Amino acid sequence: MHEIIAILEDNPGRIQAMEKRLKESFPDCSAIFFNNAPDMIAWLKGHLHECLLLSLDHDLGPSWERIGQLFDPGIGRDVVDYLITQLPQCPIILHTSNSDAEIGMEMALKEANWHCERVIPSPSLDAMDSWDWIDSDWADTLKRLIQSRGKNSPNSIEARILDQPEQRAPHTAPASRMIIVLDDNPESEQLISDRLGEVFPGWSAGFFKNSIELMAWISRNTPQFNRLSRAKYIVILENKKQRIDRMRHHLGQMFPDESLVFFDNAPEIVSWLKIHLQKCLLISLEHNLGPNWTGYEKAFDPGNGREVVDYLATQTPQCPLIFHTSNKEAEIGMEMGLIESHWIFERVMTSKDLKWIEKTWLPLVNLLLKPISHTQLSESDIPSTHARWELFNHFALTFNGYKSWESVEECVEIGDRCAKDYQRKHILPQSFQELRTALLIARNRWRRCNMEPDDEGMSYIQAIAQRLRDKVRAQHQE
Repeated sequence: MHEIIAILEDNPGRIQAMEKRLKESFPDCSAIFFNNAPDMIAWLKGHLHECLLLSLDHDLGPSWERIGQLFDPGIGRDVVDYLITQLPQCPIILHTSNSDAEIGMEMALKEANWHCERVIPSPSLDAMDSWDWIDSDWADTLKRLIQSRGKNSPNSIEARILDQPEQRAPHTAPASRMIIVLDDNPESEQLISDRLGEVFPGWSAGFFKNSIELMAWISRNTPQFNRLSRAKYIVILENKKQRIDRMRHHLGQMFPDESLVFFDNAPEIVSWLKIHLQKCLLISLEHNLGPNWTGYEKAFDPGNGREVVDYLATQTPQCPLIFHTSNKEAEIGMEMGLIESHWIFERVMTSKDLKWIEKTWLPLVNLLLKPISHTQLSESDIPSTHARWELFNHFALTFNGYKSWESVEECVEIGDRCAKDYQRKHILPQSFQELRTALLIARNRWRRCNMEPDDEGMSYIQAIAQRLRDKVRAQHQE
């Protein structure tokens, strides 16, 4: 519940007058005062969502001694500079007599969609240090903003929407790829929605009739926005709506805490990856994206999956890749594009009936995103000595070696060393981590060549599997 009024003020007389007025006019609200910007910013980072209103002075005086050291209290603009990086949460009063500084604070806040109003600390005719303005202008503005917020609270808005069930409620859940539309014309919504669906398939859209509804929605969903900013991404290049809908449905159930990002063309996903690649959990790529289509009044070439591969080949591996396509020749070409890299990839052949999504694609996604820890390994997880290569191939993917060693280079180096030790002396490592690293790197080497291991290679892989089974058996006996 929002019930804290946070105030930046360093004048003891003003603080006393404000405390008195707040106790009289808003006895149910808590008030917290700060006499410097750094402390207020630190507090807001954990409590901004609890604030009913903020009131900020600008000038906070010169530096002063604090814990034996000189301390700079900063200025109100420092707090504003932090607030404009956050979603608007509550109204703000700027109570400062520094008109030049106030204008800068106000412009910055309004550009970031914060609602703010100014109160000028005007002295009375009787005394220059009078706080009459606190009991009049400041208290009146405070009361009006709080009452206005109450009338336009999320609960009030929801009640009005429920009273009008024929209207579409703008309660779309925040998504990582979302378009917000502010338009009070009921006829516009369907037209805009249809067009957005054509131009941006797979994107979410939120429609709002007025700014009050939009700000209330943002306020309610602030935790979700913060979660999205920290979330990891499952990224998919796909242009067919039925596939996108089916993938989104299953992934939303399997990985509710991760963000799903869909692209229908290569140029856009490459641009996005240049910024967000390090936050990707998995990337799944189709090759064929259809013919040119019209976008922004111009012919647009959606490209193909190989263009994304060509970009990824220049980057350090960050996550596993899946190539899901019915174009076998193109898929092999995508794999060949990564033959000189250390990207981990696997293929899924698609079909028209969409059963491949549940049958092969989803199990592979689950395998790659839910690794099995050493302590959770059971003998049944490890393929038997005479198992098919496919089972060894998939079992190797249950270990995230790059993350385990916190370095692609170190993981590869250890895997190569293990292979040489076995080739020269038939020596295998003792730890789970090194054994599974050896298996992963061996798997990657054969997979990049699009070949099954030869007799020597399979003998090495089978020996690793046997050593792992022995260690698991001994671990369970303990």
